[in-house]
Amino acid sequence: MAMGKSLDTNAMDIGTYMLSEDPRQKRRKIFSPWVVLQFLRGDMYANMVEKAFNFIDSDYDMILFPVYQENSAQPGGDGHWFTIAVHMADKSFQVIDSLRNSDNNELTLKANQVRAKVITLWNKFTSKHKGCQVPLIYKFTLKYIDGYKQFEIHDCSLFTLKAMEYWDGENLPNLMELDELKLRKLVLAEWLHSPVNKLQYKAAFLSKGKGKIAQ
Repeated sequence: MAMGKSLDTNAMDIGTYMLSEDPRQKRRKIFSPWVVLQFLRGDMYANMVEKAFNFIDSDYDMILFPVYQENSAQPGGDGHWFTIAVHMADKSFQVIDSLRNSDNNELTLKANQVRAKVITLWNKFTSKHKGCQVPLIYKFTLKYIDGYKQFEIHDCSLFTLKAMEYWDGENLPNLMELDELKLRKLVLAEWLHSPVNKLQYKAAFLSKGKGKIAQ
């Protein structure tokens, strides 16, 4: 978690996995950034995407997507992370961006792209389960959430994780008392104390990779 750099996709994947294992998040489905990158830039019907959308329990309050946008002004440079939350009760795709507003053309294009692909994948996989609580989400509108701004240019990934952790449709965390260093220390401490790091979770977490737990 180096200073002066946004978290990469692997680090964001760890962060979203930690959140998804938090018992307080059980009413929310949090997607891996790798799944989002796959359906935006690769084969949107790949096995990993199908598995992520093919969830039987669709009775969630909110579905959260960490979205990465490439740096169009500097190819190969740091891009930008933001959050899109599908809020079931509000029937909307809520866009939470800590750097840009709804008048930003790149943001609106990306948000509309995510919305269109999520609707397509939801219709193909999620809605076909018997008992799906929300079979149709194509009527859900885009909404842009204002007032959540980062400190520095490289804080977007941390603010994205915090938005996914605390957003309930009305409230976002107040991070104004934290600078970049304090925020990174806070997030790292939360990862270290996550339930994932308890003994009963280690096997499940490590088995996702090729390595094995050392005996």
